[in-house]
Amino acid sequence: MPDPLQRAGQRLLQPLRAILDRGFGADLNPFNHLGALTIYFFWIVLVSGIWLFIFFRTSVDGAYSSVEYLTHEQWYLGGVMRSLHRYASDAAIITLVVHVACEFVYNRYRGPRWFSWVTGVPLMWLVIPLGITGYWLVWDQLAWYVALTSAELLDAVPIFTVSMAGNFLSDEALSDRFFTLMAFLHLIGLPLFLVFGIWLHVFRLNGPRINPPRALMASSLVAMVTLSLIFPAVSQGPVDMTRVPETLGLDWFYLPVYPLAALWSPGGVWTLVCGFSLLLCILPWLPPGGARPAARVDLDNCNGCSRCADDCPFGAITMEPRSDGKSYEIEAVVDPSLCVSCGLCTGSCPTATPFRRQTDLVPGIDQPELTSATLRAQIMEASQALRGTNRILVFGCADDPSWRRQRKRLADAETGVVDIYCMGHLPPSFVDFVLSRDLADGVVLAGCPGGNCHFRYGAQWTSERLAGTRDPRLRKRVDTTRLALTWQQPWASRSNLRAVIDDLRSTLSRRSKGETKSVARSPHRWGRWLLVAFAYAAFLAPVGVFSVWPRYGLIETGQAMVSISFSFAGERVGECRQLTQDELNALPPNMRKPLDCPRERRPIRVLLTADGQPLYDATLPPAGLWNDGATDVYQRIPVKAGEVELFVGVNARGDAEGFDHMLTRTLVLAPGRHVVVEFDDVGQSFFFRTE
Repeated sequence: MPDPLQRAGQRLLQPLRAILDRGFGADLNPFNHLGALTIYFFWIVLVSGIWLFIFFRTSVDGAYSSVEYLTHEQWYLGGVMRSLHRYASDAAIITLVVHVACEFVYNRYRGPRWFSWVTGVPLMWLVIPLGITGYWLVWDQLAWYVALTSAELLDAVPIFTVSMAGNFLSDEALSDRFFTLMAFLHLIGLPLFLVFGIWLHVFRLNGPRINPPRALMASSLVAMVTLSLIFPAVSQGPVDMTRVPETLGLDWFYLPVYPLAALWSPGGVWTLVCGFSLLLCILPWLPPGGARPAARVDLDNCNGCSRCADDCPFGAITMEPRSDGKSYEIEAVVDPSLCVSCGLCTGSCPTATPFRRQTDLVPGIDQPELTSATLRAQIMEASQALRGTNRILVFGCADDPSWRRQRKRLADAETGVVDIYCMGHLPPSFVDFVLSRDLADGVVLAGCPGGNCHFRYGAQWTSERLAGTRDPRLRKRVDTTRLALTWQQPWASRSNLRAVIDDLRSTLSRRSKGETKSVARSPHRWGRWLLVAFAYAAFLAPVGVFSVWPRYGLIETGQAMVSISFSFAGERVGECRQLTQDELNALPPNMRKPLDCPRERRPIRVLLTADGQPLYDATLPPAGLWNDGATDVYQRIPVKAGEVELFVGVNARGDAEGFDHMLTRTLVLAPGRHVVVEFDDVGQSFFFRTE
């Protein structure tokens, strides 16, 4: 049973799906291809990225200038490619998030589906560093901020003992090798992991949809190119580490947690990310849900035709050598750990026919809790209560909460309702049985609207079976005008299922009067085009806007920035002792040192003040598992611009009395000025880097 959050999500998403159905149609509805669209957008990112890399120079001086050349001098191709690269990446985040939300809202993550859900969690987070490393390569002011904050986040991870953030405070600490490494990660390393993650994500699915329809791909590409021409992506100025930009146009699709690192702390950000990831991973078992028993094979009626294995959406059925000694070569075997009890295998079984009277209705594969015999009995019972000249039997998906809410309201003297697991659960022979035996005058299959089948292929397989393009086929003798399939109606939805029934009843009335003219509703072509254009505009507007807006303020107006970054080794916890000759002789030759010094070091105290007011005052432990390493000191602190007296001191003993090294200097800090406080290990003195 869906929880209130899932029901609220369904009420929010279903109108959007219905609107898109009117414009795109069920086959092209983007909501039915979210995962495939995400992969397609990454294909656009890959192709455009290859073009950009041809002209990219992996060096401190060449990175920014090469991107600027592509953006402005080669705007007709390189500039469009850069914008496509940027906006397709952002669009992929949107489709990825909506895809995850839909899987949750429609309860498609429990039971055997847990594998795809859980493997999707690291895949989702893998996309983020892929985008972040791309921002680093541009090496503009935004790239500097991203690199600096990323290093601060990594410094908070306990496995790193040397601060990486200090490498992005001055030009001297940065080398061309950094851009070579980022180019490798962005173009080769991370994409390889992404491809492997996608393969693992769909590993258990039978016939995964990794490519959207061509029409949807073409229209999406045209929309992306249009956005790239109207609102091209541009850089945010060259890096100047002596100045801090007041505001930056932040990409809120990839960088939403970066402001949190300043608002909270890097540790708080990691707690949020790890906690949210853990919640997503255990969600399929919160709370533990019951499951229907898996499909059951009856070898007496199984001839090894393989239709059930071909039609199973989750790869739960395999064909293996015969085990009962009959003349057939293979038999169907169900893996209960993969079976979701959707019934599509029963719908594909040619022996699941209600016309069987000489023997019991036991097909080669069936559902233990809703057998084909039970389904036939329910159909007979529902049809016997029908009265009138336009009797209609409606089949609905039992797992759909909206169907459960309205099934009782649909039932009347002329309308009967029957529950099945999925539209694909109903063999075509059952439709033939209802109409040929005059159990009803018409049949409505109320499948998931808009092609949003809960079991992936239920609606599609049913459409193909009834159209005679997939086994088992509906007999040609059946008059298909007496059938209505809700997911094929571009205007249909759960909310107007009654309208579908009334339309079919009107068709039956005209047939009885000898009229054949159809009055089926469908949107006007120009109306569909307007809906498609509006849908793309509504999708791409946030892509363009939230890639640079709202702007994020690094410092307030009238402020400067002081960064403190250095390594310093505290004093040892005890005095060194001179070893005697006998003690030296007892040691291996390679370990004979005249002095035996304690390994552990003391904490250090660091104080930074501005005009006598503390900016940074901390006692920091030494690095290393044995507390024997140098202490890394790093902090960025905004200060008021103007003339300011800065003092910095370090105490190697970690106490509050005095400083072993100190420096006082009066500086005039212009707004946006960036000053770095560093320590010279050779000269054993502090200095202020201002240029």
